[in-house]
Amino acid sequence: MTLAFPDAVGPAVQAAAQAGIPVVAFNSGIEQYEQYGAMMYFGSDEQLAGQSLGERMASEGAGKAICVVHEQGNISLETRCAGVTAGMPNTENLNVDGTNLPAVQATITAKLQQDPAITHIVTLDAGIAGAALAARDTAGSEATIATFDLNPEVIQAIQDGEIAFSVDQQPYLQGYLAVQALWLNLTNGNDIGGGRPVLTGPSFVDSSNIAQIAEYAANNTR
Repeated sequence: MTLAFPDAVGPAVQAAAQAGIPVVAFNSGIEQYEQYGAMMYFGSDEQLAGQSLGERMASEGAGKAICVVHEQGNISLETRCAGVTAGMPNTENLNVDGTNLPAVQATITAKLQQDPAITHIVTLDAGIAGAALAARDTAGSEATIATFDLNPEVIQAIQDGEIAFSVDQQPYLQGYLAVQALWLNLTNGNDIGGGRPVLTGPSFVDSSNIAQIAEYAANNTR
């Protein structure tokens, strides 16, 4: 299970656990999985990931950043932006409707035109990064873009120097480890409870390692 909305999904996880069904959490819910009875968590520490991104931007001389939240209430996204702000205090959240990419682009464009002091744009999803690229061009901004997660377009943009870097949580690895852990528990009696969360991120992808990662991304394993 993923616990992006723990208040909604958590009771179902708890009911399964109480019925003796092994459950592991992945991708979201590092702070909540134990309270609902999940045996293990595989994923990124989103607070750490966001703070690492913010600190990197600050070290590179960022002046002001916006953190684009494309799904309000999603605990992973909110935590990422909180981490970014911890690493770079001069960060402002910008809420957009992630189901409407033209509207996302328009909102980011308007924000960049309204506030020329913005030097960095942080997106929390690879698809939103594409809208931010278009918005930056439309607004005539020179803001640096950093994002979370990867897709073919983001990989190409990093190769072209249009996106500075991505913070990769390695979702393929998360899913693989979660299923493998359950399989070993059911077929070999391996204990997957009582340990610390297994972190798959944050992992920075930038010009220094994009060539190697692009090869694996073409196989849909990154």
